[in-house]
Amino acid sequence: MKPGTVLGHVLWTIGPDPDRNPPVLYAKCKDCAEQSPATTDRAASDLWALEHAGRTGHRRYRECVSVDLYARPVNETGGTTP
Repeated sequence: MKPGTVLGHVLWTIGPDPDRNPPVLYAKCKDCAEQSPATTDRAASDLWALEHAGRTGHRRYRECVSVDLYARPVNETGGTTP
């Protein structure tokens, strides 16, 4: 960069990746830290937690979800305002 160059400020936004895979989730027991297999099927994760509760009596779980995101300048085609 040479002296006198002006750089503009660019606003960025982030949201779901347009080419994303389905969200991946798993349930994790908060009492013993066992967790369900990672899946895209919410019902399978819930079923694991219910079966775990039946076997152990544990009642508290955390649902962990992983979603693909995409960052881009607001003025880029498809961008949204923050």
